Amino acid sequence: MQFLFRLYNFVSGRQKESGIYCVSVFQNRAFLFRPIKDYLTILKFIQMKKFFTLIALFAFAFSAYALEGLKLVGTQLCTESGKPIQLRGWSTHGSWFKECYDEEEDFSAMKRKGANVARIVTYFNEGEGVNEAWVKNCIDFCANQNMYCIVDWHLTKDREELKGNPMTRVEDAKNFFHDISEYVSEKDYNHVLYEICNEPVYDSISDGWGSKDPYEVGKEYVWGWIKDYCKEILPVIKANDSTSIVLVGTPQWDQALVFPFLDPIDEMGMNVMYSFHYYAYDQEIYLGELSSASAFIPLFVTTWSLSSQENGTKISTENADKLMTVCNGKNIGGQVISWVNWSWSYLDSPENSFSSIENYDKKNFSEAGKYVVKQLAKGDNFAFCESQAYDSAQVFDGVNDFYLALEKFDKGGNNNAYYDFDEDWVECYPVPCNSGHAGMSGVRGDDAVDIGYTNEENLDSSYYSLGYIGRGEWVKYTIDVKHAGDYEFETYTNNHIDHNIIAFTVDGKNALVDEDGKEIYRALELQTSGEGEKMDGYNDWGWTKPICPYAPEKKFRLRFNETGEHKLGIVFMTNGSGLGSLKIIGKPENTVNVEDVNNLVVRLWPNPSEDGSLSVSVNYDSDVTIYSAQGVAVFSRRVAAGVTTLNTSLDAGVYYVKVQNENGVFTNKFIVK
Repeated sequence: MQFLFRLYNFVSGRQKESGIYCVSVFQNRAFLFRPIKDYLTILKFIQMKKFFTLIALFAFAFSAYALEGLKLVGTQLCTESGKPIQLRGWSTHGSWFKECYDEEEDFSAMKRKGANVARIVTYFNEGEGVNEAWVKNCIDFCANQNMYCIVDWHLTKDREELKGNPMTRVEDAKNFFHDISEYVSEKDYNHVLYEICNEPVYDSISDGWGSKDPYEVGKEYVWGWIKDYCKEILPVIKANDSTSIVLVGTPQWDQALVFPFLDPIDEMGMNVMYSFHYYAYDQEIYLGELSSASAFIPLFVTTWSLSSQENGTKISTENADKLMTVCNGKNIGGQVISWVNWSWSYLDSPENSFSSIENYDKKNFSEAGKYVVKQLAKGDNFAFCESQAYDSAQVFDGVNDFYLALEKFDKGGNNNAYYDFDEDWVECYPVPCNSGHAGMSGVRGDDAVDIGYTNEENLDSSYYSLGYIGRGEWVKYTIDVKHAGDYEFETYTNNHIDHNIIAFTVDGKNALVDEDGKEIYRALELQTSGEGEKMDGYNDWGWTKPICPYAPEKKFRLRFNETGEHKLGIVFMTNGSGLGSLKIIGKPENTVNVEDVNNLVVRLWPNPSEDGSLSVSVNYDSDVTIYSAQGVAVFSRRVAAGVTTLNTSLDAGVYYVKVQNENGVFTNKFIVK
């Protein structure tokens, strides 16, 4: 049966207000109403003897339109039910843009274009300053529109004088977030996220991560400021809204993502994510940091623009497409990353969605605005990394020392098997390309990973190396692990002084643990092979052990939770002078029954499956768990030895099946068409 509903004057004859409405059919009549608010109006049209039917109708309306709260599952932002979600929308400008944010219709217009989140910016020292009443109105507008809402504390004019140290205004921030979180709690809202410090550092000496100075600035005091600030602000929000999502900025204008996993903050049991900002026209150089950090920390792109950071006259849709690719899951962590565009305002600047107040009134979008609307119209548009072993998996038997052949990185190309970005100092064309000397000699020359030699004069005594390392680059290898466990490792490095921050993943998740088995520190600094040289030392190689500069006394290991084939990822978060090889140190005690570890005799079929059904054949009673591509468990069952058919009712997509019993673990990709 089909129904055609007109959006006409309220059932009572009043002018329709903006907001979310429920439509229902009762005794062949169509009703358009807001739950609770129009209860009395609706009673005019039905008999009181149908009261309990009305109550059921209200219950349906609430269940159909209520927003789910948010939580983190590992690094992935999810709804309360555990479903991965990508928030997409616009950021406001200042509260003084009266025509843009003072009416609910402004937010309704965002919603109609596909936005499910709006970012509310509070400039505490610019324009009108702090306007809590306006912020609360915006929170209400978003609630009425069934949109999520980010409340942002915006650092701007203090940057040059105070280097953007958020601690200089910490008392103001505490008062603000206390009042807002208290209001959210009183209204019983679950749609509000808190961004506690926007772009918390001004770094006038920065040229990115290419020099020593910016890293030293961040390491010495900027990240320390932010950690101290979090100690003050997080308890204030937690006291009122303990299950909320809190977004924390990082040095380098929210672009130095390495710090949260190199030196973690105390998250105090809260759902903490980290902000990333991106200006497409001239900041592709930073995009790799987002792609790499995805395996280690929860991320949210709380500001991005198609223009340059300095509000130039041009935009880049090509580089914006690259951001969308990473946010939609093409990153080493397979994280679906939420984003908010800057900005929903009418300044005549290429970054804004409207070029004038007249165009805003008519909703005539600028070129940048049209691009964002096009992305929103796509809805969920997720795609994840897919790579294959170069020839076959490299085998680590767990007993003997294993030397990773760096030239045998996976096949699949950029954004799948690796992420490579060649900066201006790399002379190659097209960009990116294989700039290493080995690559120029024909070793994986068709791929962009920069493969070289550690000893060009004597190739017989040389390892293949990774060189010309730019910030955020990563590369994956297929490795067959015969014994699960934690393994010590060493790196083959040269004697050039550089800031080589390195991290490791197994199947897109952090693989680094300390000697106590903890994952607190997730990145390390490579050490020079000798005393270190500032201007040279590129050809002097030796085996070294990376350290954490914040905990130099700790020892670290690589963890393989399960036997079988895995994707081992090497992640570079800073520019680096090169990696010559990776040695994983075997354990002699693993010599017993190496071949029996994987003797599970598991069969899965059909694969792909047309309807989600899956038959499992095992020799032992086993636990079968199916994970989404984001690592969320979506199906679990205990099966007996023999053949069992599972009706999973899974939607079309890519999944991973884990079969585990007392004899080991088997994993395999599972596709539902």
